Amino acid sequence: MKASSYRHLLAALIGAACLPALAADLAEGTVISAANLDQLKNQTFEGHTIGSMLTEKMEARIRTGGWKLTLARSKKIPLDPRWVKASKANEGKTRINDAACKVDGWKAGAPFPSIDMKDPEAAKKVIWNVGIGALLGDVSSVPNFTQLLIDGKTGIHAELVAEFTRLNMKGRLSGNSSTLGEDDESGRQLLFFKAPSEVKGIGTYSMMYDSNKVPDVWAYVPAVRRTRRLSGGAWMDPVGSSDQLQDDLEGFNARPCWYPDYKLLGKRWVLAPANSKLDVWQQKASSPADKYPTLDRGAPYWNLNDNFEPREVYMVEVTTPSQHPYSKKVLYVETEYPRVHYVEAYNRKGEFWKFMEIHSYVNTKDGDIRTVAADVIDVQRNHATISLIDVSTWRTNFDAKPSDVSLNRLESAGR
Repeated sequence: MKASSYRHLLAALIGAACLPALAADLAEGTVISAANLDQLKNQTFEGHTIGSMLTEKMEARIRTGGWKLTLARSKKIPLDPRWVKASKANEGKTRINDAACKVDGWKAGAPFPSIDMKDPEAAKKVIWNVGIGALLGDVSSVPNFTQLLIDGKTGIHAELVAEFTRLNMKGRLSGNSSTLGEDDESGRQLLFFKAPSEVKGIGTYSMMYDSNKVPDVWAYVPAVRRTRRLSGGAWMDPVGSSDQLQDDLEGFNARPCWYPDYKLLGKRWVLAPANSKLDVWQQKASSPADKYPTLDRGAPYWNLNDNFEPREVYMVEVTTPSQHPYSKKVLYVETEYPRVHYVEAYNRKGEFWKFMEIHSYVNTKDGDIRTVAADVIDVQRNHATISLIDVSTWRTNFDAKPSDVSLNRLESAGR
């Protein structure tokens, strides 16, 4: 070989040695924290950089709020075949009827199975999918969940135990009909507290409608053993003394037409707890560490240690009515099925107020997707409400009648 050839070969080898090595994906189980965020931000997991999967508010919470995210491989979510079939049947046959506050042509499933990002109604369609097409089950009973009220400096200061039941009257996937009953009632909801003694029996019963009619809501007050009718704006009120509004349940618990404006901000990938750990609440345990095994024991005391996987989401900004405590909410909604992973809420001055994080569990037996834990953080007053579910007692799609979710049921539970 000629000398010139040796020189060219040597130069090529030296140049190759100087090229930066292609970085491999981070390993599953890697924990993202304030201590290593800058180091890992530009590294990838499942082909996405860590930084690109953290929203501005997520990154700020990691840096200043002690939040840690354990990386997990994304999993394909098995969807209820009945829901898939019903959703496909809606393709091209449904339309939003703003005047009537409903979706014409819809019977069950996601009313808009395909979202065109260029469609001027795309944002509204995403939210209608969440509002009436989510995989929650025809009936869902949560006999035991705890609601922890947490101060960011001192920790847990209240531990409430409650029961929640939701019965869908429309959009049903089981039985012989998608509708239960003959009027415009779309669903019923029952929530009451069981402990401690000072709140035992306090609860609400709601009737929701497939129209522009606001829910009929009643509250039971054990001290006087009476129920009272609440105003039509009860859907915007707090749940008990918590940081969570009725409107915040499952991230979005309103009739989509009650919001005056929607904006689709785009699509992106985020790290989300789409397949949550289930051992979040051990009722019979005595110490907080054993009782709430996924709850961080260091300040600010409300972070949940879970697995976070890459999920693609729609970013939808919703403008609230003028009487709402929030001025707007930004929802991060799963693109594969109607499910909210995160919510950012802003006060009437337009200032960032609350961060909400929903941990999900796929119940393949009955086809529903459940909330295992929900974190509502009031960043302005350094306080949070954590809901933790006893998954072992949760029931879905059992034989239930409208009378099982009724005002009488609320009154009897409070006595």
